[in-house]
Amino acid sequence: MITKTEAISFLRTHQPMPDDGEVTKEELGQYEEVGTFFLGHRDEVCIPLFLNSFGGKAGFGVYKMVENVIMMYDKETVLPYILKALDSPYTGVRLWCARIASNFPDDRLFDPLTRLLGSGDEDIQAAAVTALSKLAMHRIRIGMVMQVLQDAVAGMRDEELREFAEKTLTDIHNCKQ
Repeated sequence: MITKTEAISFLRTHQPMPDDGEVTKEELGQYEEVGTFFLGHRDEVCIPLFLNSFGGKAGFGVYKMVENVIMMYDKETVLPYILKALDSPYTGVRLWCARIASNFPDDRLFDPLTRLLGSGDEDIQAAAVTALSKLAMHRIRIGMVMQVLQDAVAGMRDEELREFAEKTLTDIHNCKQ
């Protein structure tokens, strides 16, 4: 079993993890062990370390565990770290933090998520659409969310992404009534 010191050390040296094409099975195994450790041993020190650890888009399934770890903490504890990570230079960090942000709807997420709509990365854009829709569903800036999504739809080249955003707009509109 891994110790807290080893778990934190691993995360600190993997900011972020190697990209999906470069990460080893051993690193993924250690990452999963670290995630399992923090699922059983709450410690807020892991929050920014996990949020900045995403080295790729998939993480071969182990990144999903991080969301479970982060969900153990309240919004006021997690949100400052998410806000910072949404501006990360790393694609994987921005993508996964946008996904995780949808679990913590808050007005402070509106601007960073809106910026991600213009990222040019369809996965990040889809995560931003989802997180923005959660804001609207929680009655946070409904009109502004609808407007930025409508504006974004016009510039979306990917048909599947555009259809997803349009369906999201319809869902928000139906929720608004």
